Amino acid sequence: MQAALLKGIFVGEPAPLGAGGTLSAFVKRPVEGPVDVGAGGLAGDRQADLRVHGGPDMAVYAYPFGHYDQWRSEFPEHAALWGMGSMGENLSMEGWDEAGVCVGDAVRLGAVLLQVTRPRKPCFKLALRFDDLRLPRRLTQSGRCGWYFRVLEGGRIASGALAELVERPNPAWPIRRLNDLSANPGADADALAELAAVPELAENWRAQVNAALATLRTGGRSRGFRDFRIAATQDESRSIRSFLLEPADGGGLPPVLPGQHIVVRGEGSERSRAYSVSELPAGHLRISVKREPGGFSEWLHLNARAGDRLRVLGPRGSFVWRGDSAAPLVLISAGVGITPMMAMLQAATTNNGSRCVPESITFIHGARRSADHAFADQTREIARNHPSVRRHVRFSAPGSEDVLGRTHDSVGRIDEPLLADLLRGLVDARIYICGPASFILDVTRWVGELGLPGAEIFTEAFGAPRGASGADASPMKPEPPSEAQIHFDASGGSAVWRPGMSLLDVAEAGGVAIESECRSGVCGRCATRIVSGRTGYQVAPFAETTPGEVLLCCAVPLDRDVHTDL
Repeated sequence: MQAALLKGIFVGEPAPLGAGGTLSAFVKRPVEGPVDVGAGGLAGDRQADLRVHGGPDMAVYAYPFGHYDQWRSEFPEHAALWGMGSMGENLSMEGWDEAGVCVGDAVRLGAVLLQVTRPRKPCFKLALRFDDLRLPRRLTQSGRCGWYFRVLEGGRIASGALAELVERPNPAWPIRRLNDLSANPGADADALAELAAVPELAENWRAQVNAALATLRTGGRSRGFRDFRIAATQDESRSIRSFLLEPADGGGLPPVLPGQHIVVRGEGSERSRAYSVSELPAGHLRISVKREPGGFSEWLHLNARAGDRLRVLGPRGSFVWRGDSAAPLVLISAGVGITPMMAMLQAATTNNGSRCVPESITFIHGARRSADHAFADQTREIARNHPSVRRHVRFSAPGSEDVLGRTHDSVGRIDEPLLADLLRGLVDARIYICGPASFILDVTRWVGELGLPGAEIFTEAFGAPRGASGADASPMKPEPPSEAQIHFDASGGSAVWRPGMSLLDVAEAGGVAIESECRSGVCGRCATRIVSGRTGYQVAPFAETTPGEVLLCCAVPLDRDVHTDL
């Protein structure tokens, strides 16, 4: 391969970026004369967020000089910014591009020996730099991503030097192929497995590849309970506590879509409860649990501590933001319904290059007062750093410590006039609503009455189905046996039911994969046909079923043998 010319060298220090003053070292200055290069990168170059930038596998970022003509042509409104260094690169290189550079390539540049490790996946700071939400997505779509080097041998480099290919162990893996594979939801499993085995690949990219591979092989769903350890706990409000869970079985984290939940069970217990994953996975899964008297949540609050083990099933659920559209995103929640919204909000504002960036994000949340408002600081910080985010918090009963305009934006319950004020004018919006069932019903109706063109509405209810009438929602007092055998005819297994369990608990204990979300009779996703045997409900479900079906999350057996078509 022909040598490439090092046109320019750039370094930077963390500084405020964008209207919100986000700390970033994206903007870099040119360097005249020789620069020392070590395992950590170039002398004088630092990163603000070491969770996603820097480190030995991403020590030096190179970008093809020739791409800037294409950027000027596509985005002439940013003509004053386009030029060497404007993509945040350390090295501007002429003569090479992503189609001709392969992962693992060893490159001699002056006295320095570098090795190609991975493509770049742009974060939201690219959008902040140009004040243009289209750029992160376009960078990945176009393949004009650049690549990272690790430093095999340190030394000095200077502009004008020639970069020469020394070794190419992986000619089948040009950077462009890695980039395109990462943006393809239908990626081939064999190709992903082959890439994951490339020894020179950056470890953080390998982790993403393995997660995508696991999703393809399992359909995005784990089929059995796994052992997790509580790494830490944190109180988010006076009634909501977060539990950070990490695998304790030697396996990796399961792939999670923003909005999905996991089923959690205490070690040695047969009782289970579903909780939304409230944060993009970063070495752990975070669930945020509201304490309810007498339930599994109270047990967690009173008994679960760092170091304890829990059994985890999933993730699962279809209440997800997939990041496949740049349509306006609207997140409306009440109380603990904020938990899946946190993962969605993070995903929508932490673009990894394969997700679309919403043209706008409207975040609306209702709580009683500050003491009950979980994640207030986090959502405030996200809104401050992202001009596309509009955040509105309404308190129904502000406390003496609350200050209008600082802790909350308005007083009362979320209602139709508020939604009209915040949402009118949106076109093709994707609207996610989460909270109690009565809240879901009201907000869905009000949004529908606004007549927003092309709007799509997605809902998830938390807690008991309070939208039902008093008679329907009352306990039904079935008389189950002391023990029952529940048969899964389609899969050929069975499991024992005991008092305190629902039929959904039994199915999960028997390793039967079944779609479920609310676990309170609201969503209707666990509807299952009963082949033989009688069943009853402890509480009348809110969702309707067809004749012969029951909602497993609310049902108990009335006979000692019950056969299902699972």
